[in-house]
This record gives sequence, structure tokens and C-alpha cells, in this order.
Amino acid sequence: MRDSLAHAGPSTTEHRKAGHRGGVLGINILHTEWSKGWGGQEIRVVAESVAFRGRGYQVTIACQPDSLILPRAQEAGIPVIPLVQKKGLRPVGVLKAMRIIRAHRFDLVHTHSSVDAWNFGLAARFLGVPVVRSRHLSTRISRGPLSYLLYMKLADRVITSGQAIKDVMVERNRMRPERIVSIPAGIDESRFLPSVDASGVRTEFGLRDGDFVIGIVAVLRSWKGHQYLIEAAAQLQRQGIPVKLLIVGAGPQEGNLRRMIHDKDLDGIAIMTGYRQDVPSLMKAMQCLALPSTDNEATSQVLPQAMAMKVAVIATDVGGLAEVVINHDTGLLVPPRDTNALAAAIRWIYEHPREARQMAERGYDHALANFTFDRMIERTEQVYLDVLKSKQRSPR
Repeated sequence: MRDSLAHAGPSTTEHRKAGHRGGVLGINILHTEWSKGWGGQEIRVVAESVAFRGRGYQVTIACQPDSLILPRAQEAGIPVIPLVQKKGLRPVGVLKAMRIIRAHRFDLVHTHSSVDAWNFGLAARFLGVPVVRSRHLSTRISRGPLSYLLYMKLADRVITSGQAIKDVMVERNRMRPERIVSIPAGIDESRFLPSVDASGVRTEFGLRDGDFVIGIVAVLRSWKGHQYLIEAAAQLQRQGIPVKLLIVGAGPQEGNLRRMIHDKDLDGIAIMTGYRQDVPSLMKAMQCLALPSTDNEATSQVLPQAMAMKVAVIATDVGGLAEVVINHDTGLLVPPRDTNALAAAIRWIYEHPREARQMAERGYDHALANFTFDRMIERTEQVYLDVLKSKQRSPR
């Protein structure tokens, strides 16, 4: 997915001149997002908004005034509506949502997190406006009538970021399969490609030709499993493997991870880059990208990105990651929270470079066949059109 969206699409004027490629010109879409962070979910919202404006749709994002998505959306040329949204179902929140939908005459509302899904879901239902709800994470949904109401009654369709999420919703929560569509996150194959130059990154971080560079690209959250990758790097270092670890991203666990790196004597070995916009160059500097998540993952955005660059990948068998990484075919899968298994998988890639390159080639083919950005947008557009048709609504 596009990690830098400041120049992700043409200007508003260019959009108007470009016309529309495949949708219905003039449909007015509102994306809503309660989260204040900036990760895969928020990146996808902005990237989709840019793409749909390029197809002739009107797109606006309603988000928290102090959220990170707000400035990123503005940089990408997406109109934003700042709106304070507090936890808990509050009538005032629903009324505010109704006023926004009415004032801007939105044809469809696409919600992304729980709080905005309640407020705008109810508001849209009162106004007769169709709703699409995205489910980005594999976190279990609580059983019971409220969850069923949120997903099956306040939304006309649910888009899940992977088949595994849909399967759990159907089997565990008894939700209706015909109302749920799996659409994994898509890669921008014009940016994440094997020919990307990593020389600048290698110079910046002092990476030598003999270094075996492993990396992770993720928000620094506890469930992303950075701690297990640091422990694995320390284990490999003790075994004499010339490993370097690139930790790309920012987030709430930064302080804890820096202390862990120091305690493991990995200063100079494990490099924390902070938030970066040159993710393709950083990935290309890696011999192996690992995502040792413990919970919550859908199909991931970074794994297909790395695969599209012919970088070998390792992931834990969590959530929808096994839809992307087919063990010993397109990558390696290890159990979550298992440092020894993770270290062994990294060591296998180090000791079997020819086989690892062949695996990365298969990963490349798999990613481009199943996880492209255009495929994601086309399938999402079809959901929108199906919902609008079923509601017998026409664009204003």
C-alpha cells in the first residue's frame, strides 16, 4: 500500500478534467474514521479515497481533529471534515453525523472503526443512505445482538481485509456470508517493484555487502511482535551470523524497543529508522522481511509489498497472514511468540540463498496475481455500485 500519499494522485482540478474510468460520475462518498493513529488501516482509507477521486467520484473523509489521517488526507488532496467522536453510543454523535450527511448530500457512507460505525451507521439508516463497513483487523468480534446489529443491520455490506476475517464472522458470529466480501489490501506495483534502488539507504545506515539484513515495517505496537524479532536477531548474532535489523516505523512501543535493543547488546546491529516515506528503498535493502505479529492481523499490506519486490518474507500464522504467505512456497510461516522458530526461519534463508531466491520469485508471482491495488479498487467499486443499486438510489 502507499506509505507516502502526499503526491499519490492528481490535483482536484486534474481529477475534474480526467473524467471517470468505470464508475458512475458524481457519486458522493463519505469515509469515516475514529482512529487517531496512522497505520495500514488509515493508509488504505486515504489511498482508496485518492483512487476513487481519480475515477470521478466525490470523496470526503470525516475524522478526529487531532488524528494523523487528517493532515495526510489533506496532503493527498482529499477534503476532510474534522469531527470529535467520543467512545460510547451518544445521541449527540448520531445527530452530528446526520447533519454532516445531509449537508453534504452523501450518497454512500463507508465506516471503518467501531465508534464511527455506530454514529454514522445509525445516522445513515435514519436518512436512508446506504452504508459499507470495513473490518480491517482479525480481532474477534464479541458475540451477541449488538455486534450483529452493528455489522448486519447498520451496514449493507461488510468488506473484510481477507477471507480469514470473513470466515470467523460467519462461523463464530453467525453473520450472513452474502453480506460480507473479502477484499485484501492491494499493493501499488508501480512503486513496490524489484528494480528499486537501495544504495542510498544502505549508505545512510552503514549496511555493508556482507551484512544479512532482516527487517520489519510496521507501527510500533505490542502485537506486531517486534520484541520476538529483536530476540531472534540477538540469537543469530550469538551464532555468528552477520545480521543487521532494520525496524521501520514509529509508535507507542518505541521506548520499550530501544531499551530492549540496548539490553540485548544490539546497539549498532538493530537500527530504528522511525517513520519513513521511502519504504520501497528500505525493503529493497533487506534480504528478508519478517512480520512476527501475535494478534489482529488481516492479510497485511507490507508482506505483499515485499513480495512484489522479490524480497523473501517470514510471517506468523496469525489472522489472514497465511492467505499471503504459503509456507515453503511464497514464504515461511512460524508460530506466534516463538523466538526459536523465528530465528530458525531467518537462518534457513541465510543458509539457503538459492532456494530463498526461488521462494521470493514465487512470492512475486503470487502477490501480483492476487494483491494488486487496481484489483482492490475494482472490487471495492463493485461493492459500492451493488449497494447503491440495491437501494435504488441515483447519484445527485
